[in-house]
Amino acid sequence: MTIHKECIYTHYVEPVQSTCVCTTLRMTTRSVARLYDRALGEAGLRQAGYSILSRLDAEGPFTISDLADRLVLERTTCSREVAALVDAGLLTIETGGDRRQRVVRLSREGTKRLAQARTNWHAVQGRLVDTFGTQDTDDLLERLRTLLRASIELAEQ
Repeated sequence: MTIHKECIYTHYVEPVQSTCVCTTLRMTTRSVARLYDRALGEAGLRQAGYSILSRLDAEGPFTISDLADRLVLERTTCSREVAALVDAGLLTIETGGDRRQRVVRLSREGTKRLAQARTNWHAVQGRLVDTFGTQDTDDLLERLRTLLRASIELAEQ
């Protein structure tokens, strides 16, 4: 274990180097999500909400189930995130063709908030790419997409 003292009141403990794919991915995800949450927080969003707003903006309305599938979220988690965004006035929910379906749409306020947050997203994304390297980032994204496909296939077996 490596401890680096930054000052008298704080210290840094080196993260564990685990051989477990899940543990390492989760540690990395938490660290990266904090960077994005800090940047997006200036626009009143967190990474999860930004992802939902961005997907709806890019692809149009979704049912909760389809949105959850598209973002690889548990349906209950997606419902909870959507509910918070509806309460904030950033999304609307309408009844779909089947009365049991709920269709989620971006509201006008959601479109405005997303535009505000995009500037911050681009800034943090750029900082991360600059620090990690463009080619390494592209390679990482491709490998993560491959890992995602593989894990989905394994889960369906």
